[in-house]
Amino acid sequence: MEILKKLKFSRRHALRGMVGGIGVSMSLPVLEIMCNNSGTAFAQGAPLPTTFGIFFWGNGIHPGSQWTPSGTGDGNAWQLPPNLQDFANLKDYMTLVTGLDMMDAQFKGHGWGVCYVLAGGDGTSCNITADISRSPYGGLPETSRGTQWQPTIDQLVASAIHNGEPYKSLETGILKYVGISMGTASLNLAHIGPNQPLPPERDPAKLFNTLFGMGTPMGLPIEISNQLRRSVLDAVLNDAKRLQMSVGSADSKRIDAHMESVRALEMRIPTGGVVPPTMPVCQTGPVPTEKPANVDLAKVTATSKAMNKLIALALSCNQTRVYSHLWSGARDDTHYPIIQLDSEHHSLTHDPNSASQDKATKIEGYIMSQYADLAQVLKDTPMGASNLLENTIIYGISDVAEPQSHVHKNYHIVLMGHAGGKIKGNRHYRKTGRKVTELMLTLQKVMGMNVSSFGSWDKTSTTMQEILA
Repeated sequence: MEILKKLKFSRRHALRGMVGGIGVSMSLPVLEIMCNNSGTAFAQGAPLPTTFGIFFWGNGIHPGSQWTPSGTGDGNAWQLPPNLQDFANLKDYMTLVTGLDMMDAQFKGHGWGVCYVLAGGDGTSCNITADISRSPYGGLPETSRGTQWQPTIDQLVASAIHNGEPYKSLETGILKYVGISMGTASLNLAHIGPNQPLPPERDPAKLFNTLFGMGTPMGLPIEISNQLRRSVLDAVLNDAKRLQMSVGSADSKRIDAHMESVRALEMRIPTGGVVPPTMPVCQTGPVPTEKPANVDLAKVTATSKAMNKLIALALSCNQTRVYSHLWSGARDDTHYPIIQLDSEHHSLTHDPNSASQDKATKIEGYIMSQYADLAQVLKDTPMGASNLLENTIIYGISDVAEPQSHVHKNYHIVLMGHAGGKIKGNRHYRKTGRKVTELMLTLQKVMGMNVSSFGSWDKTSTTMQEILA
């Protein structure tokens, strides 16, 4: 009965074992026995953890029929536009926010946009775009000296809600940045301050070995994983069987499902990783004589799906409550074979030719399919009586709003999750003239932060009550 008492008091129970004489452990997801009778909170009354995530992609989106629903409101009042069709089974969890601006919605480049949508500006008070010229950093965002001069929103949330989880935050990514150097802001998403990025892990094999590494919460050394080829589950199997004898049938099945999920993921990740090949950095000046290699879309997709499962694994076991996922950096020049043409994503967004615009839109749709996969994995992961997506809010954002002209007007922001019941979902909220910082302040309050204002560009105390439940 001692194990039952521990489970009633702990939401971080771990299975333990030995591999090659080295102690290893594997954290468990939230089980029924850890919760109250309804499965809506922990047994001692603490709420189930709400997690905060960012899904970021470079180069914005092309507003119009592919992205902007004709209707607004809740439920059947609006329908998913073509580029969000991969969320068809997840519409109840989506809050699509469109029409938001950066200040007076004037021309400014990608570097300024990424400073704004991730950190609310560079710390200098600005109300119109022209004010940026007064900032000591105003000319730097699209140079090699670019950075985030203020902490990014994920790190603000992490600092506020971290409560003993092994990882304060988790940083992941997919595409290695290809484009002009914008300093740390083009290569990374999370920053704790100027020139203090938290680099994303883009290799699922390395992330797996980090989560299951010696001295880390889950406990499998990389040399054990790669040399002895022993599954992490083998080491903790006896402890798992002992635990299953002490819990109910539902929890026993959940433990089985969790362990099988880890085993399946472990078997799918090849030693050495599956990151896409690095391409030459795009420089200004003469056109390169050698064409950059195509990204292997099969490998990119496999990497993406593995990363999504690892994110869910870390969240479900309460290893962290905050993560950021950098699909591609601001002003990214990656070539996508999905368009069957060796063309840069960034260049396509600026080409007024309709065929180029169609190709850019296809790229956006592919990126959204991978965002949808992440959301689906979270929905498929149980937490208490519900699932991870129910207890998550994801801020899906890009650096620019209308990329063809670099006008920071009409941002389309894809929020996913109900944030533990605080955000209703299945809603398209559109209001022109409102600011992205208002949404960012709202998300911080949703995460329980005691904050009354946010941003240095468009500093605001106004929240978006319209998206709340």
